[in-house]
Amino acid sequence: MDIIIFQEIAKKIMKEISPKIGSQVEVVLASEKETSHYLAIVAEETEKGIILSSFEGIEDLKFPEPDIPIKLRFNLKDAGYEFDSLILAKKESPYKFLYVAKPVKVLRRQLRAYLRIDCEIPVTVIRRDDPRKHPIAGVITNISGGGLLVSLIVTIPADVQVELKFEFEDGTSISNVIARVLSIRAGEGGSRIHAMQFDSISEEQRTAIIKYTFKLQQRAAKKAKKEENPS
Repeated sequence: MDIIIFQEIAKKIMKEISPKIGSQVEVVLASEKETSHYLAIVAEETEKGIILSSFEGIEDLKFPEPDIPIKLRFNLKDAGYEFDSLILAKKESPYKFLYVAKPVKVLRRQLRAYLRIDCEIPVTVIRRDDPRKHPIAGVITNISGGGLLVSLIVTIPADVQVELKFEFEDGTSISNVIARVLSIRAGEGGSRIHAMQFDSISEEQRTAIIKYTFKLQQRAAKKAKKEENPS
């Protein structure tokens, strides 16, 4: 009886930290040549697996054959999780669907595990310990769903919290995000590169950032492919 109760509790806990229907997940496909990251939506859940759909902006994506291992990453509130899975079945036309095995073991992951991408985005930084709330202009040089690198002319000490406001090229605005300075190193032209981790960010804004990083990755991949095979 004790074993049965334990198994039921374990199932309940696993269900609570599994990706929910309608939520977004990151699919990591690794091959001998490269590792690719894609965004998908959890469309349905069965007794054995999870059905993924809505693979955005990747018309030329070809799924691996069934029985190929993959990794799935997802967020719940302000925590990130990941688990190893297996492709059970696939459908590539007219719509893309991927059927993957349910998680056996879900691991908490570090924020730095998010896909990172180089960029150049103007940002306004305000130190939370500054009573005057003086805005500091800077440039985001690298970003992910867990944090970013910000180039500033001034130096903000480690462990200081800041408020960030910036906008993507498509007009998506990110504001009222609280980040903490983790480290500082010298940059070009006397600038200082501040590594920051998000301390407080809405799930909607984190999702917008993740979508942006994937968009840049896909753009870079298409550019590289075009350079390799010029028409």
